Amino acid sequence: MGKLCKLLAICCILFVSGCTNKEISETAKSASQETITLHIVVNKEGEEIFNKNVSVKDHVTTLADFLEKANELKVEMEDSAYGKKIVSILGVKTKDWQKGPWWLYESSNNESCQASGQCDAASALKIKDGDDFTFNFQGM
Repeated sequence: MGKLCKLLAICCILFVSGCTNKEISETAKSASQETITLHIVVNKEGEEIFNKNVSVKDHVTTLADFLEKANELKVEMEDSAYGKKIVSILGVKTKDWQKGPWWLYESSNNESCQASGQCDAASALKIKDGDDFTFNFQGM
């Protein structure tokens, strides 16, 4: 009888620890699937062509991560010496990198952009839910 009780106790412990690991796994999975919503405005040479909230349901930490997963914006990016550069948004593409026009962006509420007076490269710029960004396709 004593062996049976020990066996039952071991089974209970294994069952409980298995449930706990599953709960931890589910919590980690849901955290990695968080939704980030940014307010995005897109201007092409002074004319507004897009203005709404865009959400990405995935773990993103930088603006480049967000843009790559925001299918609605149809963003194309290339790697450069300074990180990822935006080549195209909504089909509006930089054709000549020497002459422009280029995609520039700013934010009125992103902490990093506000602290430094300008936004970092998209692949380095940390974002959080509720940030807003205005993308301008313009020459100098």
